[in-house]
Amino acid sequence: MTDLRIQQMEIGDKFATPSRIVTKTDIDSFCAISNMRFPLFLSDQHALDDEEINQLVKLKGAIVPGQLSFAIFMGNLVNSHILDDVVFQLGTDGLKWPAPAYPFDELRTEIEVKNKKPTKVGTIIIEFDWWLKNQDDVVVCQGHNT
Repeated sequence: MTDLRIQQMEIGDKFATPSRIVTKTDIDSFCAISNMRFPLFLSDQHALDDEEINQLVKLKGAIVPGQLSFAIFMGNLVNSHILDDVVFQLGTDGLKWPAPAYPFDELRTEIEVKNKKPTKVGTIIIEFDWWLKNQDDVVVCQGHNT
């Protein structure tokens, strides 16, 4: 846990959360709750045997759903308490999944404050870039939040 809050940060400041391991149970539960029961998320054999997928990208097995990786990015920040001073999120732009995440990857969130705008009512609008990285420092999800 950190005592730092995002509204205390200045433009250019960076922050990284501890890593979180994503498990097969996380993936199975997310797929069941969201009704996203794609074989690519649930079956190593499907991921390895699908010729169309493997022509595009060589996979090591089943992958983490992108939407789950997005939720993990935000959960990492919430769990670190850096967002305890945030009222609400205005949006996410430029959401990308440049590389797959896999079960048992250790995923951490890194942010960099890009802009701060005071409002007429005394709050501050913070814009930040973020990256969800695995244990090998590979970006598996990224975006820009307001």
